[in-house]
Amino acid sequence: MLELIRIQNYALIDELEVEFKPGLNAITGETGAGKSIIIGALNLVLGARATSEAVRDGADRARIEAVFRIPKPSRRLKNLLDEFEVALEGGELIVSRTITGDGKSRAHAGGTLLPLSALSQIGDELVDLHGQHDHQSLLLPDRQLDLLDGFAGVEGDVASLADNVSELRKLEKTIADLESDDRERARRVELLKFEVAEINAAGLQAGEEDEVRSRRSLITNAEQIFTTAARAYQHLYESEGDAAIDKIDAALAAIAELHAIDPRFAALQEALAALRANAQDISTELRGFTEAVEYDPQELDDLNRRLSQIADLKRKFGDSIDAILHYREEAAAEIQRFESRDQQLVDLQKEHAALLKTATERARSISGKRRAAAAKLDKKITAALQELGMKGGALETRFEDATLSRNGIDRAEFLLAANVGERPKPLRQVASGGEISRVMLAIKTVLAGADRIPTLIFDEIDAGVGGAVANKVAQRLRDLAATHQTICITHLPQIAAAAAAHFTVAKATTKGRTSTRVQFLAPGERAKELARLLDGSLSDVSLKHAEELLRASHA
Repeated sequence: MLELIRIQNYALIDELEVEFKPGLNAITGETGAGKSIIIGALNLVLGARATSEAVRDGADRARIEAVFRIPKPSRRLKNLLDEFEVALEGGELIVSRTITGDGKSRAHAGGTLLPLSALSQIGDELVDLHGQHDHQSLLLPDRQLDLLDGFAGVEGDVASLADNVSELRKLEKTIADLESDDRERARRVELLKFEVAEINAAGLQAGEEDEVRSRRSLITNAEQIFTTAARAYQHLYESEGDAAIDKIDAALAAIAELHAIDPRFAALQEALAALRANAQDISTELRGFTEAVEYDPQELDDLNRRLSQIADLKRKFGDSIDAILHYREEAAAEIQRFESRDQQLVDLQKEHAALLKTATERARSISGKRRAAAAKLDKKITAALQELGMKGGALETRFEDATLSRNGIDRAEFLLAANVGERPKPLRQVASGGEISRVMLAIKTVLAGADRIPTLIFDEIDAGVGGAVANKVAQRLRDLAATHQTICITHLPQIAAAAAAHFTVAKATTKGRTSTRVQFLAPGERAKELARLLDGSLSDVSLKHAEELLRASHA
């Protein structure tokens, strides 16, 4: 619902803040006081186009902010908020619009800068404005079909159908991909076969490159390895009278004598014996290097050619042997898919035919339910129109066959005959103002359970209405306000009396400047405004009548 609107420097408004309430909100005031200016400002913050004329004289910009409380967004609204990356914070959405003196504007929702088209789409899911305004979702055939589905109770069926159709479209794309560009795909497969053969012929092994590089380093440095290992071996084992192993043996003999004198030297004797064993092992391994490593030019050439081959394959297929082998597996799988595409096509076409049959049967079932529900809906709305004073008014839902889509096989549109003998016309072609507002009220009250837009605004709904019809309009608005926040600009005391919250709009002049002001009326102040609406005076008779209206409306 719309919790608050704040308006700065817009038209006759210098600064204004209005907190709307749940249920039915009535806005009254003298003609020309600026009631519709408030609705015009809300229309702008919902995405309507603006001009520099919107900016109050003497100001450089106008700013409008609206706060919406949305504890559970509709599916359409949630999808739009996700699409435009707009976040709800604690179930609250703040929408703002700034218009400069040169007619440029910026729009934000939830702190995200939005193009005007995006703001308008979001606005369509927040508020329905009925009157001479843009945000009338009921004029859109797609929304009419959604409302009809809600009335018919087929929303779950339509969601399942949408899933079926999405899967159908994916299958059709896969089939089309398999059937198209056969020559080009054959050329690609031939190339892939050549590449797979080249990789296979190389006989690559995981980790091989590191092993080859290590072996090449060993052979390249064979002479240095031989010389250095021999020198180390000599220091440890062969240096006559100076070998490390001889000195360790001499030390062991001395410690053995000490051990014979004092057992405490046993640990030292054991440690040094272990050290001698390690030195012996190291000597043996060093001697192996002096015997095994030799410079082999042929093996070095072979190793260099192998590394060159690996480098060439890495340049073509991946930055490591693992990546090259992965590429080979992917290529082989693509070759397999191409070579088995005929069977794939047969399988996919069977799957497509079965799914198409299921979707078509489901769409036909939905269509039947829609048409049956539409007949009931037309009668209910026609009765509501006549109750609201449109004696010759009649609603008719027109169906046209359509190709299978996510919504089924129907195109549906609401048509209205405003008077007896008139040809029914689409709602978008019906005259604007009070007539269209009453049409919308009739439709909204009948479809209240199916309509997911939380806030409804009616402007000029009372044009040409009076007497008993005014009471009917008030009752319909009150019924509608039980499920939707409803805001109504009105001149009718019956409607104003039925409201849960009542605001008055008036002009005020300060320092030679005229401004529009809005006042929330406390319960004790409402009778005076109703009396003014009744006969323009504050007589005892009109005040008594006003008080009776209030008592009757809230009994």
